[in-house]
Amino acid sequence: MMRTSVLMHLPWVCFVLILFPAHWARAASLAETGSEITSDFKYLANNSLLDAEDVITSPLYIASPQSPIFNPKFYLVLGGAGALWGGSYALDPTMHNNLRSMGHNNAELLQNISYASVSASTAALYGWGLYSGDDRARHDALTAGMGAGVATILDIGIKAAFGRLRPSQSPSHTQFFRGGQSFVSGDVTPMFGLAAGVSDYFDNRPEVAVPIFSLALLDGFGRMGNDKHWFSDVVGAALLGTGTTELLLWLHRKHEEEPARWRLFAASDPGLNQRSTISSTVPMGMGASYNW
Repeated sequence: MMRTSVLMHLPWVCFVLILFPAHWARAASLAETGSEITSDFKYLANNSLLDAEDVITSPLYIASPQSPIFNPKFYLVLGGAGALWGGSYALDPTMHNNLRSMGHNNAELLQNISYASVSASTAALYGWGLYSGDDRARHDALTAGMGAGVATILDIGIKAAFGRLRPSQSPSHTQFFRGGQSFVSGDVTPMFGLAAGVSDYFDNRPEVAVPIFSLALLDGFGRMGNDKHWFSDVVGAALLGTGTTELLLWLHRKHEEEPARWRLFAASDPGLNQRSTISSTVPMGMGASYNW
């Protein structure tokens, strides 16, 4: 199967894009690149811990003045997402009738284009971060990967909770709680999680956001063409993947403003972000600090 062949080669493509551009384009030392990758590992470990803490303790701060429930924008975004999903649900029969005759090969091609392009874009963003010493590029790419992974795990629970039947199992799009696996799409969710990270690095400018999210959406059209999902499954997956990555991006930036919180690895001094000194000043080992 063509999609299987593409996916088998994607890890090697990502490996090349991530590890080698810095050495091909300029005379960056192996020590510098290794230090940056080590720093990124610490970034992932620290933020994973802090993310878990934030989620677990979030109910304790629901009445805080900084709580989203006191922010009108929260309700605007929530209402917009609900309206978008409701509109997609109403379009389920129309989209299904128009796309189910796409043909298996064409549907697989759309999915392969989506997988390859969105994954390679995320890997290229990380590779650019290595090449240019841009911490934000690397961190946004890593957070996008985290968002895609977390959203995929959440998707498993959502599928089990809603049990919607696939179009190939029922001609009706109202068949929830029937033990199905249609809502939301587990294939589309990580594509939008990755796309959100790439778009965010470019401040969600239309010239970047429109192409990268369109490429992610191609996977959804392919899944509908293969009669695996309803349109509202795809839109639900887009909201889940994008929302998860955006939440993690926001949390990770908040973490940078809270250096006193407990971490697995000691926080680096701001001066360590300069490439000219990174190889000699990046701290190694484990440390922890906490202020009451």
